[in-house]
Amino acid sequence: MPIETFFPGRGGGADRPWAESALVLGAHLEVLRGRRRQSEVVEATGKRVSTSYYSRLERGEVRIDKPHVLDIILNALGVAPGEYRDHLLDLAVAASKEGWASRFRSGHREVVTDSILRLTSLEESTTEQFVLDREAVSGQLQTEAYARLVTRFTLPASLRDEGLQEVIVGLRDERGTHLGRRLILNQTRARFFLDEAVLWRDFGQPEALADQLQFLLDLVNARDLPIGIRVMSRRNPLAVPITTLARLGFRRSLAELPVPDVIYNETGRNASFHRGPLHGAEVADPDYVDLDDLIDNVLMRAPGYRESRQLIESALLEAKFRMR
Repeated sequence: MPIETFFPGRGGGADRPWAESALVLGAHLEVLRGRRRQSEVVEATGKRVSTSYYSRLERGEVRIDKPHVLDIILNALGVAPGEYRDHLLDLAVAASKEGWASRFRSGHREVVTDSILRLTSLEESTTEQFVLDREAVSGQLQTEAYARLVTRFTLPASLRDEGLQEVIVGLRDERGTHLGRRLILNQTRARFFLDEAVLWRDFGQPEALADQLQFLLDLVNARDLPIGIRVMSRRNPLAVPITTLARLGFRRSLAELPVPDVIYNETGRNASFHRGPLHGAEVADPDYVDLDDLIDNVLMRAPGYRESRQLIESALLEAKFRMR
């Protein structure tokens, strides 16, 4: 099936955040390649790009610092001049722009990693988020005091520098600001799932936890916001070694290139991204299917609004009691 089938001929990529642009572009490059090996495409470019770089382009992993490289790749793939090719080139330009999180990175690559830059950029254009966190309250929902506390206790000993902690706290605070803006504008529907144990983990500062739990409770009670917070009860533990699991969904406009869903999987300090299918053009990451299955399992087992609210209230009362 021709790739143009999935391109309606209107809209573009110039206004997309860089990671979304790279994601869409990579999916289309893979479809265009078809049954050819990546090395064959690289050979057709006269080896003007490396196989590893081309592979990362297809996976949508990199910010494209030299958009003109795509022109060479499209020639190798046999994409004729025209509106479709122009839109792919527009995506390459959009994928070259830095996201807001890059200003936190200067001199701090060890904590503001490539994965964080990509995740924060993808979050900018999601219309639906599913987030499962098992060790702490989700980063986008953390109060400043809680973020500072969690950062201090979860960073490896080699990175427990006050300056690095401030960078992480600032980044998390900015993520929360961006999420709040999108929620208020009703551009994002977000569902957060937390392990019940997270609600009781005060790291020796019950007052910081109490403020955090009160903030969660306020969000739960704000029924007008397109946000849901659910607590995974200890009665139904998830026996999977995952720190954070997030599925990001994107707009579905017929006037634009389609955007495949992405699943972000973080275990300890290892993070990976898995791309879903491109609306019928089979560009499927095998791991995506398994993780998507796991997310569906969480959805089925998660308690409802009332039980989750009660669990947060109970933990808040306990935190306040420990403050006495």
